[in-house]
Amino acid sequence: MRRLQTAKPQSTFLVNCDADGQHRFRGEADSLWLNISQQVRLHNASQMWDSVAVECRQLSSGSLEVRVIVFNPDWDEPLQIASIQSRPDDPDCLTALGCNFNHVAI
Repeated sequence: MRRLQTAKPQSTFLVNCDADGQHRFRGEADSLWLNISQQVRLHNASQMWDSVAVECRQLSSGSLEVRVIVFNPDWDEPLQIASIQSRPDDPDCLTALGCNFNHVAI
């Protein structure tokens, strides 16, 4: 379940990672690229494949964007499956998060 962070971070994005309850990472950043790899069988061998990436960046408009990108060895190009945007510095914006789930080849 997602908790609302009440303290404003020093940067535009905050990441929390917990792997197996033993390895933890928490950090703030103005941009972020996170890769998640998983074991697959390719060419008759088991290997790691970057399957999902999360990109966090500030757009030239000032909006903040989080993109979820999926990679598949059977595809010619990656596929963006989500774009989530916020405009924290726009007092006229009445939507906290704008979500676009259209699939976009990138």
